[in-house]
Amino acid sequence: MHIQSYIKEIRKAGNRCFTIQDGVDKFGASRGLVRVSVNNLLKSGDLISPARGLYVIVPPEHQHHGSIPAQELVPLVMKYLDANYYVSLLSAGLLHGATHQKPARFQVISDKRIKHPSSFGDVEIDYIYKKSILNLPTQDFTVATGYLKVASPELVALDLFKYPDHAGGLNHIATVFSELIETLNPIKLIELVNNTNSECQLQRIGYILDHIDLMDEDNAEITINALAQHVQKKKPNYLPLASEISKTGYPRCKKWRIIENTEIESDL
Repeated sequence: MHIQSYIKEIRKAGNRCFTIQDGVDKFGASRGLVRVSVNNLLKSGDLISPARGLYVIVPPEHQHHGSIPAQELVPLVMKYLDANYYVSLLSAGLLHGATHQKPARFQVISDKRIKHPSSFGDVEIDYIYKKSILNLPTQDFTVATGYLKVASPELVALDLFKYPDHAGGLNHIATVFSELIETLNPIKLIELVNNTNSECQLQRIGYILDHIDLMDEDNAEITINALAQHVQKKKPNYLPLASEISKTGYPRCKKWRIIENTEIESDL
């Protein structure tokens, strides 16, 4: 069995991964024999297994990292698992130009609970489960392994508040917003808020945008005014800026209907 030659064939055909069954079909060998050959290449770093039964080729130029880049690996894994997903939070912010908060882990939201190891050398993927992600706004980014589904800037904004522990807290979120504002569309954001019942997130987003220095001041003013008008029209309940802190005894911001129970400082 010449598994190395097989891998060269796969790469020449433009593919980057294979399964045990592919190897069985190719060589007419038993699954056990194919696994032995594959295990040797896993040990040498020529392959990684990001999902049970899936083997991804790691070319020499990436072996010192322990894996192909996360943005190339994710589409292969999600296709194999037949899972709906999108890149979000700090990772999506980075792809949309918010460059100051590169996360240690590549952050992916999926409607499947993924428990397989997702750390290979320098490359770590954080899979976050969300029950329903269909019909949420995403964009396709072209990568070497196909298309990578990435949350729209508006969806990133909502997810940062939905999963603050994965975003490094409010100050990190504020830093992302200071740059994400350049691509944030207030009409799309309000529409998404209405479709997902996320009014509380919009209040916090508006408050933060109104209290930090922003890269694109002209667009920021338009966005802040549009969000403020929406809040004043809806008049939602007052809610704490930091949900984990007591809301008793703190001043209230009438414009955003926010209880100011913490201070925001962008890292910029």
